[in-house]
Amino acid sequence: MAAHRNSASLSLTDGPPRSLRANTSPASRADDMVTPPPDNMSDIPWYHFNITRHVAESVLISTGEDGSYLLRDSTTNPGEFTLSVRAKNSVKHFPVRYDGQEFSFGFGRFSSVAELLEHFESKPVIGGESGVLTLLKYPYPRCVEEPDCYDQIRVHAEWGQSSQPTAASPRREATPAFAIASKEGYLTKLGQHRKNWLTRWFVLYKNELSYYKTREEKTPLRTIDLKEVVDIMADDSQGKQNCLKLITPNRTFFLYASSAQEAEDWIKILRWKLQHPSGTETMRP
Repeated sequence: MAAHRNSASLSLTDGPPRSLRANTSPASRADDMVTPPPDNMSDIPWYHFNITRHVAESVLISTGEDGSYLLRDSTTNPGEFTLSVRAKNSVKHFPVRYDGQEFSFGFGRFSSVAELLEHFESKPVIGGESGVLTLLKYPYPRCVEEPDCYDQIRVHAEWGQSSQPTAASPRREATPAFAIASKEGYLTKLGQHRKNWLTRWFVLYKNELSYYKTREEKTPLRTIDLKEVVDIMADDSQGKQNCLKLITPNRTFFLYASSAQEAEDWIKILRWKLQHPSGTETMRP
């Protein structure tokens, strides 16, 4: 994953584009017939080079929204591309072909990368054999900035195959979560009406900040849509250390953490979320 990564971004590709890979194997006769892509394919910020179908689906399902899309190399037809699109909580894949002169996508023909980009900037509507129409709204960028904050390790133990679950620590089947920039932990919040301070379990996932009565609860007491948040900042108006406030048009939430570092981490990651909603905003220079 060293290629296409800079010091402040995360790239999903695990190698250079096709046009930059040396073909030294005498067994690669089929590759000799592949039409090389244009040299400026990297000008498409949502072209992810050679990521797999599985990776594309994981990324779009976990951190995208309906209408999120990305372009990648086709895994089944060398020399072609695939547009992966999230639609109705699933991911559909459409061929994008290049014959050395022009791109073909659906009924459209585009003679250059610039023309292809211009077409997608107009937010086209596409539909497959299922008849479901999807508006392409959110190009998923190849490089996504990562917030620079880390959790401190408090527990570290081996769990071998011979380990048996106990009443204190039952074995659970983990469900993978691929969301970029998620966080959870206890924060103490100021009540809206009684003005008392109560400790709640907070979970940040995608564009939502939810809080629960306890960590074990399954249903949140409330979920805050970060798209409605105006600002997040440190606060000293409530007489509490390590306090922060989350400002929305209808309410300001006051929260405090157990340490200054924990408060700083929450502020940093929430601000990052405000700047990169769902990781689907294309980075601009």
